[in-house]
Amino acid sequence: MKKRFGNVIGNAVNIELLATELENGTQSHAYIIEGPVGSGKHTIAKEICKALFCLREGEDFPCGKCRFCKLTEAGYNTDISFWSKGEKATIQVDVIRDLTSTISYAPDVGKYKVYIIEDAGKMNVSAQNALLLSLEEPPSYVVFLLLCTDSASLLETVRSRAVTLKTELFSTDFVESWLKSSPQVEKSGADSTFVRNAAIASGGSLGAALAALDIKADGSAALAKEAEVMVEKLCRAPLAQRLLYFSSLKYSRGEYEQLFTFALKALRDLIAVKTGSGETLFFTDRESAAAVCSRVKMKKLVELYDAVSAADADIKANASSNTVLTSLACSKA
Repeated sequence: MKKRFGNVIGNAVNIELLATELENGTQSHAYIIEGPVGSGKHTIAKEICKALFCLREGEDFPCGKCRFCKLTEAGYNTDISFWSKGEKATIQVDVIRDLTSTISYAPDVGKYKVYIIEDAGKMNVSAQNALLLSLEEPPSYVVFLLLCTDSASLLETVRSRAVTLKTELFSTDFVESWLKSSPQVEKSGADSTFVRNAAIASGGSLGAALAALDIKADGSAALAKEAEVMVEKLCRAPLAQRLLYFSSLKYSRGEYEQLFTFALKALRDLIAVKTGSGETLFFTDRESAAAVCSRVKMKKLVELYDAVSAADADIKANASSNTVLTSLACSKA
């Protein structure tokens, strides 16, 4: 049986639309691929790229066998470029100007040039306006793929010039079944209870469920261990020790974002243990979490969760990391 977009799980509506358009050569010049982190945006984008260049050397579409499918799968197709905010909080206008300055150049090896903008919702207003002209009148060989968690963060003028595809989220039972069949479960050493809770916590996102297993896997996240230390300091250490600890942290902005994400997961576990609901997803076992929060009141845990959430938002808004860390250390929670 012919497979269409065989590497994409679910997303039947998106696959039907994309496969029909791409097979007939009637695709849009721009697609917004919208969904939570880990919901398959990059997988869909890669399949679109393969389909655009595919020489159709097999029954499936994209075929996965031709040289263009193989180049794209390996990340070596020079007609596909990726643009992102990097270490900055937003995608600024100079990034988009650099992008648009290359649009007039013909493709290197294929029929198309594909521009993938990651975290497209993080483009500031000037950057979005700079992209508008190219979205309105692109050369026939240009296709834009804008990846974002929420298309509402894009200007209406941008949204109106692209087709929006929302990634499909799955039921907890489906995610659990899918996880059990993945090799990551064995690697992580997660038991059936942990897998079930990872499925529940995923919110229907397969990537988020795998991320929970990555935390469980041995040696997979030094930042996860740092987050455990951070949370314990916030829960128990006096102010002087907290200030000393936070002043010793030296990470990139992206690493701080991940660190705070892990810290929020850890705090979620502590709250769950305190209320007696659910298993731990971050801590290795429930006893470890219980030991951390044994002398911490629920009110403080909730306040700490809010404080770390605020620190995460400030880092993403490009605030000074030193200021953010000092503020977190001095939190009254």
